[in-house]
Formats: sequence, C-alpha cells, structure tokens
Amino acid sequence: MSIEFSNYRLGDIADVQTGPFGSQLHQKDYVDIGTPIITVEHLLDNRISHVNTPYVSDEDKERLSKYKLFKGDIVFSRVGSVDRRAYVREEENGWLFSGRCLRVRVKTQEVSSLYLSYYFGLESFKAYIRRIAVGATMPSINTQILSDIEVKVPPINVQHKLEDILDSIDEKIELNKKMNHTLEETAMTLYKHWFVDFGPFQDGEFVESDLGMIPIGWEVVGVSKFSNIIGGGTPKTSIEEYWGGEFPWISVKDLNSQVIMQTEKTVTKKGIKNSSTKLLPTFSTVISARGTIGNISITGVEMTMNQSCYAFSSPYDLDVFTYLSIKKSINNLIKQSHGSVFNTITKSTLNSLKFSYEHDHVKEFEEKVKPYYMQIRSNIIENNNLEDLRNYLLPKLLSGEVNIPEVEEAVGNVMQ
Repeated sequence: MSIEFSNYRLGDIADVQTGPFGSQLHQKDYVDIGTPIITVEHLLDNRISHVNTPYVSDEDKERLSKYKLFKGDIVFSRVGSVDRRAYVREEENGWLFSGRCLRVRVKTQEVSSLYLSYYFGLESFKAYIRRIAVGATMPSINTQILSDIEVKVPPINVQHKLEDILDSIDEKIELNKKMNHTLEETAMTLYKHWFVDFGPFQDGEFVESDLGMIPIGWEVVGVSKFSNIIGGGTPKTSIEEYWGGEFPWISVKDLNSQVIMQTEKTVTKKGIKNSSTKLLPTFSTVISARGTIGNISITGVEMTMNQSCYAFSSPYDLDVFTYLSIKKSINNLIKQSHGSVFNTITKSTLNSLKFSYEHDHVKEFEEKVKPYYMQIRSNIIENNNLEDLRNYLLPKLLSGEVNIPEVEEAVGNVMQ
C-alpha cells in the first residue's frame, strides 16, 4: 500500500514553549508535597519517569501555569541531550516542566501528537537535531530551532494506525516493568518480614545480639558466611582482540534494572584471561562502588565487570537472599550518611556489613522468592525483544516501507 506523506514546518502545526527561566523558579521553591515538575533526567524513551521528581506548591503551580503539561504534549530536552523527548500521558496531566525543557503542543486536528512523538524517536531525526543544535561544549536548542524543523506526516487515519502498533508494544513493555517493580517490592517486603522483624518466628524465644533481639539459634554474620566478594577489572582497551566478544562487561551505567541481560560493551575470553576481570555466574549480585554508588543488579547471564563494581556469588545458591541483603544494607548506609561525602564502597565496607542468619530459614526463603526473580528475568528478556522489534519497525512504518495490516497481525501475535 502506497502512503502519501505531507511535509510541515513544526511551528505551523504546533506551539513550542520553553520552560520557566531560572529567576522564576529556584530549588528553594521545591516542597515535599505538591505538583511534580519534570526536567531532562525525567525524559525516558517516550515516557516520563516518576522517580525523584521535585514538587512545587499550589501557589507556584498557579504562578507557573504557563508551563503546565497536558496529555498529548511532547517534552524535549533543551540542553545537553537535545535528542531526548517524552510523550505526556494521562498520569502526568497537569504537571509542570522546567527551564531545561521545551514543550511541543500540537494545534491542528490533522496531526496526532503521539504519532509526532514517535517520529521524533527516529534515529535519523535524533541525528538531525543533534546536528543543528548550537554550542560546542553544551549543545542546546531553542523554540526557533525546533519550530523551523520539517516533519513528514501521513494522513491522520494512517497516523493512528501507525501509533497504535507502536504504542501497543510500548504498553506491553511498561506493563512488564510495572510487574517487575511489584515483584521486587514484594520480595523486599518478605525479606524485611523474615530477617528484620522476624515475623514468622515471633512465637519462639529471642536473645540479644549486635543487631538487637534475634531468635534463639540464629547468628549475626558477615557477607562471607553466605557469599563470596569478587572484584572487577578492565582488559587493555588498546588491544582490539580483547573487546567485542561474547561476554557482557558491566560498567556502572549498565546497573539500571533488577536483572541485567545485556551491557554496552562486551569482552572476549582472551580479554578475561589477560585482565583482572572475572567471569561471574548467572544470578550474581553486582553493585556500583564508585561514581554513582549503590546501584545494584543481578546478572541474568554469565558476565564480567570493571573495577568500579563489586560482585557477590553465593556458593550455597542463596542468590536472591544475597541480593536483597546487600541492597537493603547499602541503602541503609547511604541514608545514614545524611548528605555527607559517601562516594566509594570498599571491600572493607562490605565486610563490615552484618546480617541475621539461620541457614535452613534462609534456604526456605530463597525457595520462596527465587521464582519472583526468574519471572523478572523473563520479563526483561521479553522487553529487550520488544524494544528491538519496535526499533526495527519504527523507521519502516514511518517511511511507508511495510504493509500496515501485515504488521498489525504480526505484532498482535507477539502481544498474545
């Protein structure tokens, strides 16, 4: 089926608005409860992150009403990563956007804002906007630059078909992410119930310990009781045959989900053999120890890592217990630092951690919660495949290369 496209100047089909200037909103204006205001770090891939959003008061919300977001708006990064954009959904309706962002609001019935947001996700478009940004050290765009961009748009009925295909994939990805969040919250709640509050053991006797009262027969142990601590390393970057192999190589920025299945860089067997990096078993726990500290994930396959991370591998198959124990303890350490400098985790830090432990109960707990993380792993594998499918289809759908009914049927089968 041949699709006819029309070319539009963005400023002719949408209003482009910059966020409030620095003099209009200061960090001291943020409150604990109020209306969220998003900035660049909240712009994910066509989604808005709800994590660590600052809030403004009702009074400031009214004062800054010009910068309110409505469902269907598109938010761009104005500085830095100028190719980042996110679509405003019902959950963010009424939020505000900061001065580091630009808002695109479609003003014609002939163009769908969701279609337009997917168009902005094309790699060719991202490369173009990076190219036309101004500033060598800190790229930036403004309302004029964005307004002058030309976009290619098919008839509105075709736009809706294309966006429905792509959005169905994104909705499934989001559903899996929410399921994973719920599974992890449930696992951590169970961990605290068993090993902090000792809920299942309240009918028994308790004794005093370094961690307070614990059930009789339990002990206070270090991490070495149930897991081995492993350091990382980096093969020489100057030796090409050490890189681009079959083994994922974790750096701090790869620790961005509960279970890691892939990394930005990979290494070869020869790279592992000739460096201090180690091959970590599946379901090892990895934590960032420098830079952004405390990021923690489980390895979904055999992996290696750099020296900015530590790993934990349990010889007793206590993988999830290890992960949850380390995650809770490190989070507590970070909270206790109260804003003081805490920019490195050392082996000494890890060896100083203490845990309540009784092997049979720990083993029983592991059997209960391990399936949660097997499901999380499966969901992440599915999401990776769905993202690959979406990224493959995006340029083909938006250029008219593929048959829409055939793609609708194929994607429908994948979604089942």
